[in-house]
Amino acid sequence: MSKAALARRAVEIAMTEGPRGLASRTTTFLRWRILALLEANERTRPLYYRLFDSTSYWEQRYADSRDSGPGSRGGHRQFKTDFLNTFVDENDVETVLEFGCGDGVQIELAEYPSYIGLEISESAIQECSERFATDETKSFFLYDPPYFVNRGALEAELVLSLEVVFHLVDDATFEKTMHDMFEASSKYVIIFSSNHNEPTPELHVRHRRFTDYVEDEFPNFDLVEKIENEYENRVSDFYVYEKQMG
Repeated sequence: MSKAALARRAVEIAMTEGPRGLASRTTTFLRWRILALLEANERTRPLYYRLFDSTSYWEQRYADSRDSGPGSRGGHRQFKTDFLNTFVDENDVETVLEFGCGDGVQIELAEYPSYIGLEISESAIQECSERFATDETKSFFLYDPPYFVNRGALEAELVLSLEVVFHLVDDATFEKTMHDMFEASSKYVIIFSSNHNEPTPELHVRHRRFTDYVEDEFPNFDLVEKIENEYENRVSDFYVYEKQMG
């Protein structure tokens, strides 16, 4: 964006949101610029991973009326829906818990007997609550990883994570979320994600080989199936884990 365009945008924000709004927006802009510089350099990238705030990013995104992304639209949404609805039906799954329900568009096609969606963005939770206001089979709760303590209150036969893992940029959030997911499952965990280690120029994306982490941390779960994405331009595949009984 040119200096002239930035100046025009600053005037627009000042006129509509006032001086405090302009100051807040400027602070946010500078923070993201600094993060981008840290991420671009291999030596400073570890610092970027520690400083990136996933909650702030996604809350701002949904508050600005942006959606969950192309993965929950069109054919990509249908591909995920077809697999998951079939899995739930064939395995007689009664309860589903999803970490990262987003704006709820993906769930519109879901055929689950009982569903709970967790999300770190308050704006997204509000949107889901309004979208499914008359659907008594669906509930939504705010998820704050550092302060989430689950002693069995939230448990489901199937725990889902759909294109969320590669958005868990910092290690602490990734590790806590993975533990919360597997500890909440009584039978299955399905993760739809990339599975390779690779930094990206996108600040909110960090590809990880998460299967190695699962193998080390959750030996009571077996990877029983991998379903490759039918869209070659997408990086995510389905990974189905089943809990060992007994």
